[in-house]
Amino acid sequence: MLPLHSQTSQEYCVPEQALKLLVVEDHPIYLEGLSFILKKLSRRVSLKCVHSTYDARKLLTEDQSFDLVLLDLGLPDGGGISVLKFLRDKKIFIPVVILSASEERRDVQCSLRAGASGFISKASGSKEILAAITIILSGDNYLPAFYNESAICSEEIERPSLTPRQNDVLRLVVEGLPNKRICRSLNLTEHTVKSHMKALFTLLNVHNRTECARVAIELELLEQ
Repeated sequence: MLPLHSQTSQEYCVPEQALKLLVVEDHPIYLEGLSFILKKLSRRVSLKCVHSTYDARKLLTEDQSFDLVLLDLGLPDGGGISVLKFLRDKKIFIPVVILSASEERRDVQCSLRAGASGFISKASGSKEILAAITIILSGDNYLPAFYNESAICSEEIERPSLTPRQNDVLRLVVEGLPNKRICRSLNLTEHTVKSHMKALFTLLNVHNRTECARVAIELELLEQ
């Protein structure tokens, strides 16, 4: 379901409803603006913010009373998909909407497959954000305008075949280890690790370590 852009933001508010929201976002400026927007949802909004997947998992283990989680896809310590999988594995049933600067169809598909109830582009205006959240809180899913569901559902995501050593390196990248620690852990030279990293970037079609870890988690490469 897509938002009706002609409606006003007030039509997306629930003034008397108490809402408890968790925002997992590591960019202070975006978080400040988003927090301002979210407070328009209701006069009784309780907002909790954390900045990493580690803090999100810890908090959600202790407190499962949130009405909605707004989750950045590109967190530096593992990415939003890992939090979705954590919730699924722990059987914690809280709706989650992904926040992302990406408008790649693959990212939308991976988020939905992992259990997200919606996907909001960080380029969205306040009306669209409020509309999306209201739709999700009502029990429906929210899909962004750039997402072509019929096309993406027929599109298969290729899972590259990795060598055992590439898999070892990738696992440590997902854990957040730098090259020097990977060298020590696997008893490899730095040149060899850099060669494996270059191969992984090519296989996964990514440009940096954060993307590499995120795509590995999305494609469940470490679960093969």
